[in-house]
Amino acid sequence: MKSKLKLSAAILLVFVSSSVCSFAQFQGAPGAPQAFNPVTGQPLAQPMAFDPATGQPIAQPAPEWKDPNWKDPDITLTNVSYDNLSLSEIARTLSYQFKQQFDLLLPVSQGLDWRSEPVNLQLKNVTASEIFCAMNMYFENNRTPLRWELKINGHRQMALLRMLVDPTPFSSPPAPEAQRRVYFVGNLIGDEKNGGMTMEQIITTVTDVWKMADSSGGNIQFHKAAQLLVVTGTPNQIDFMEQTLKALEQKVEQGNIEEARTAIQKTLTTLGKKVLPGMTNSSAPSR
Repeated sequence: MKSKLKLSAAILLVFVSSSVCSFAQFQGAPGAPQAFNPVTGQPLAQPMAFDPATGQPIAQPAPEWKDPNWKDPDITLTNVSYDNLSLSEIARTLSYQFKQQFDLLLPVSQGLDWRSEPVNLQLKNVTASEIFCAMNMYFENNRTPLRWELKINGHRQMALLRMLVDPTPFSSPPAPEAQRRVYFVGNLIGDEKNGGMTMEQIITTVTDVWKMADSSGGNIQFHKAAQLLVVTGTPNQIDFMEQTLKALEQKVEQGNIEEARTAIQKTLTTLGKKVLPGMTNSSAPSR
């Protein structure tokens, strides 16, 4: 009975192993069609296949870049010279040289402009596929994530320039970090006739000016007892507030100058009334 159970288990193990190996070989078969991600257009990674005898992974064949049915036009170019020529210009040149016997499709990306990618090649006596193959080797050598693929599109042949990486649009530069500054505004407090302001007027004026600027993401706070202004914002916002405070200080200083002038004028007027008459009487000749 035990012998029969062992035999049945062995047969089942062999069957399962054969099924798994067949599935793995089918997945990694060279003739299996290449699957692509419908969103990115990039080839999907194939599951790893293993040798059932050694248990080692089986090297996967490189994807075919040229369709077996793609035929070269009966044209050979004796001299091909691309001296820092862009891919878009190369595509136009090849279309003209090979009499539009195949279509060329270049990627359009919101990130890097691969159509402007420069190529440097010097070739002699080459066919169309040899030119595309040479460019692929050039890309691989320079680690440029581009590859030409020669395909059949219905009854037309096509040269497709594929991006090997997902295009990533340029990201905006990071926003400047917020800074915090504390300013004493007690020097602005004074008589309104002489250019000074009350604390309430300072708060209202600074708040109104702050709203006029691009104050998004920034903040201002006041401490009435300590006569302090706290500004939180970008360097540009901080600079704007400092310019505002300097303008208010100039207003107060200008008022103080006028006040000093008025006081001096009053003093001179008083001296003129009191001192000058005395000096006149004292200098008069005695009788």
